Amino acid sequence: VITEAAAGNMGTVAPLPGFNESLRDIAHEYGALLIMDEVMTGFRTSYSGWFGVDGVAGDITTFGKVISGGLPAAAFGGRRDIMNYLAPQGPVYQAGTLSGNPVAVAAGMASLRLATPEVYRAVDKHADLLSNLVSTALSKEGVAHHIQRASNMLSVRFADGEGHNFADMKAADTFRFPAFFHALLDNGVFVSPSVFETWFVSSALTDNDFDKIEKALVPAAKAAAAAHDTNA
Repeated sequence: VITEAAAGNMGTVAPLPGFNESLRDIAHEYGALLIMDEVMTGFRTSYSGWFGVDGVAGDITTFGKVISGGLPAAAFGGRRDIMNYLAPQGPVYQAGTLSGNPVAVAAGMASLRLATPEVYRAVDKHADLLSNLVSTALSKEGVAHHIQRASNMLSVRFADGEGHNFADMKAADTFRFPAFFHALLDNGVFVSPSVFETWFVSSALTDNDFDKIEKALVPAAKAAAAAHDTNA
């Protein structure tokens, strides 16, 4: 069973309490492995990824280029009895052109050393601030919305209430997002270019950055309010 630890490709959708735990228990009941995709959440939502949030470990966990400072690389790990199947310990051979690339590995080690508790506190604070700024701007224009959160990952659902699955996310007023996005872009703020993508924040953001974002959100919220569903 392969799952995102917390979904980030339909907008941000955190698992309900107990979901990952139940998924693990069902998989194990039938002799299956639970493989946790932490390409988005790994080393972002906490230093222990989403495991640091809900404490549910996959039998195998996958990581993306966050472990290489953004350079091309990926990694996976898991239970000792599973990993012992890999060569040279076991019979399963795994290799790739960029496996263990020294530049990517060095960048990843530097990134992980810099991921201090202070950095995570800053990222969490910035995610809260951005969420509040977006919600305040949209509320002033009367735009129904919910800020979807999975730790410091976020996205905007243009409907009342939290979305818990893909059907919920598709049922929102997604037609409002293009106008919202382009108004932000026209005012110097570049966010993820799809309503079904997750927003990430950085510890490097400054008060001046948030002032610029707050100003850009004024016309963006107006544009979202004025948008019409051309498919209706």
